[in-house]
Amino acid sequence: MRPPKTLDEIKSTLLARAGRGNPVRGLSREEVEAVVARLQSVDPDHWAKVWSDPAEPWLAKAKEAEKSGGNEGARESYLKAYAYFAAARYPALFSPAMERAYACARDAYQKASRYFDPPLEVVRIPFEKKEIVGYLRLRSGEGKQPLVFHWGGIDGWKEERQGNTEALIQAGFGSFCIDGPGTGECPILASPTAERVFSAAIDYLVQHPKVDPERIAVVGSSFGGYWATKVAHVEAARLRGAVNWGGGVHFFLQPSWLRESQFASSYLFNLSETRARILGLKTVDEFIAAAASMSLLDQGWLNRPSAPMLLVNGRKDEQVPINDLYLLLEHGAPKEARIFPDAGHMGKSPDALHVVIAWLKKRLGGSGGQDLP
Repeated sequence: MRPPKTLDEIKSTLLARAGRGNPVRGLSREEVEAVVARLQSVDPDHWAKVWSDPAEPWLAKAKEAEKSGGNEGARESYLKAYAYFAAARYPALFSPAMERAYACARDAYQKASRYFDPPLEVVRIPFEKKEIVGYLRLRSGEGKQPLVFHWGGIDGWKEERQGNTEALIQAGFGSFCIDGPGTGECPILASPTAERVFSAAIDYLVQHPKVDPERIAVVGSSFGGYWATKVAHVEAARLRGAVNWGGGVHFFLQPSWLRESQFASSYLFNLSETRARILGLKTVDEFIAAAASMSLLDQGWLNRPSAPMLLVNGRKDEQVPINDLYLLLEHGAPKEARIFPDAGHMGKSPDALHVVIAWLKKRLGGSGGQDLP
């Protein structure tokens, strides 16, 4: 088992990820350097403050741009403020300061979304006396369109789906994303029956007048791939396809793996604690004791009928063992898979998103109903 990262290692990782990886995908190296210089620890309140402080001037710039009619400037300034607040709440809401940062991140993102094309609609779906909050973006034009329903993992929430959303829209699909169980604004914690939140969202989508109910696919990234796999089986009759992009189904939930992976080099810090939060737990030991009940193999799902599936991951993943991908290939209906031999978690490489998009085009076609080139 690796030791946890030192503060210096965390700082180095943040600089290496600037502009391209969580939690600093929306920030330049210079912007990250300025925050890292003030970073003294990963104490939740301190972390939230040093990342939130630089967001305030960007909010002011956005408001000034709006006053002068500069929609593009307002959009970019709100997105920059969002990027800082999103880093401030990463990887989960461990303190009231992080909760405030998350509320600010949502607010800045939704203000930026007023200038998105196509526009973003904040959808609220009644669910068990609460509500599912989702972001819907549909391509302009007449007729029903194919749609990809997607979500992230334990730390990448619906606002962080922005990059994938843009890629999906460019590929000819509508986009709908929500927070997975136990994350963001999801109304329920993760549990052996939490897939019902996705089924409720699909109930909404199949009735939407601009969505083709025969051409809906799901994509789950990282831990979200677990949910994509379960939804592929639970909703086999209503989905044209499902992508498990870097998620486990059985081995990644076993005590030996959870102990071995808790300081995975690909994760910035607090992996096990963030995993525990999705179940409403706080400690590593609590999560290890509860996680095995989530196994899709032990629940008996893997040999049941499923929607067509694509499995994508890197062979060197330290967060999810590649054996989980092989396990899926050994059970149930035949599946397609792409393993990146030299990559880690989610097969991160310039090609991974292209693989997913190309497969979705074959399954869904474009807005006109045919496979896209």
